[in-house]
Amino acid sequence: MRTIVEKIKYRRIYQTIYEDIVNGNYQNGQRLPSGNELAKKFSTSRPTVTKALGKLQKAGLIEACPGSGTYIRYPDKSTKIMSFGLLIPGLGETEIFESVCGHMARMADEAKLNLIWGGSMADNAETRRRQIELLTLRYVQQKVEGVFFTPLELTSEKDHINTRIVSTLDEAKIPIVLMDRDIVTFPNRSKYDLVSADNFRIGYVMAKHLIDHGYPVVKFVARPYSAPTVLLRMSGFQEALRQTGSVSSTLGSIGIGDVDNLEFVRDLVKQTERVGIVCANDTTAARLMHSLSEMGYDIPKQVAVVGVDDIKYAKYLRVPLTTYRQHCQDIAKMAINLMLSRISDPSLPPRQICLDGELITRKSCGCK
Repeated sequence: MRTIVEKIKYRRIYQTIYEDIVNGNYQNGQRLPSGNELAKKFSTSRPTVTKALGKLQKAGLIEACPGSGTYIRYPDKSTKIMSFGLLIPGLGETEIFESVCGHMARMADEAKLNLIWGGSMADNAETRRRQIELLTLRYVQQKVEGVFFTPLELTSEKDHINTRIVSTLDEAKIPIVLMDRDIVTFPNRSKYDLVSADNFRIGYVMAKHLIDHGYPVVKFVARPYSAPTVLLRMSGFQEALRQTGSVSSTLGSIGIGDVDNLEFVRDLVKQTERVGIVCANDTTAARLMHSLSEMGYDIPKQVAVVGVDDIKYAKYLRVPLTTYRQHCQDIAKMAINLMLSRISDPSLPPRQICLDGELITRKSCGCK
């Protein structure tokens, strides 16, 4: 948790000083406060300040003079540094987005682009909505060159809110690249560029894996109001069942509910002694496995569980989790490329990039 907090502080220091520089709040050649003074101001450690200043120096905005201090060096006005905003609900709490955005930040540094981190970690849906909409307005005021947006999910108002956010950016003529999911439900497509994992294939691969290993009943589980990515995984799951003649479609079903609710879980597994469950993501899978253990079920002897994402703790669960790993670096690279090409040629048709990943087999599916 401390690592995430320090990352947030480092980005806040960088963005605060960056905005002061580009808004003319410093004079060219002006000396910045010392590292110790900045650490005190931002209530953080000296190494965190040093990391933020290093990124500013790499961007050509400051110059460190040993024994003297750190000074503002305004870039040549003819060379504009492009700024892009991240609009990621749950940034900092969802490991996949943390990894993708980390790769994007590194690529932005190498290309001398400014990537402004922004999201919301609020548990309350209304608070999260308000924070994301305020951040959208902030990006409009800052006149960023583009926004990378992961639409909201897990709230009944998600479609309305997502439409309002993209409309605000459209009015400001700010290009949008959607990440992970669209703002409309499959099979519909919006007018925005989109980069994601191949979610249909993910659902297919995970269901087929359980079917091929002899589970007579295979089910899919997700939370209410899940994102369109989950609906694509459901479709891939259903296609795997349809193509497999040895598995009747009546023995495969989709459960939408709270896996912390033991009654919901009991209904999910009561039909047979051996059932394989494809979870929408690893977080759902981990919570389901906890509920199953509390109820006395043996994983994987009675119930096999698989997830999606391969988050860090997946292999450290009591029963290590079989999952599908997304290639975060590839997602980051394609997101940056889509944005730069969109800015270069706004007339391009909307593009959708679906990237492959890999099945990671562990004990929870009964294969090891």
